[in-house]
Amino acid sequence: MDKQILSYDVAENTTAKNVGSGDLSVLSTPALLAMMENCAKELLSQQLSEQETSVGFAVELKHLAPSPVGAVIEVQAVITEQNGKKATFEIEAYDNQRMIGQAHHTRVIVDNEQFMRKMKENHNM
Repeated sequence: MDKQILSYDVAENTTAKNVGSGDLSVLSTPALLAMMENCAKELLSQQLSEQETSVGFAVELKHLAPSPVGAVIEVQAVITEQNGKKATFEIEAYDNQRMIGQAHHTRVIVDNEQFMRKMKENHNM
């Protein structure tokens, strides 16, 4: 099983109050999701060529507990299944060894140029 562990700081710009997802100065759920997706992306990128990247496809996230500005969040991503261009992850986030989040996440491997070309075509760019 492949595993990636990364640490992220809770900063004022990642609070629920700042990003608009809540009224308090605690780690926002959108910021937690970004940390988790980034950790999964970094893990999967170790298998990819320079012409490839991965994009988020699906996520189920539970934000279990608040974290203050200044906290360090440790995120652990594990690839649980890989089938062709699709990879599934189980991700956990911790604040001082207390689990604050769990996610089930799927990413899809894409060719950079083809992905951007299709996006531009779909948006008449």
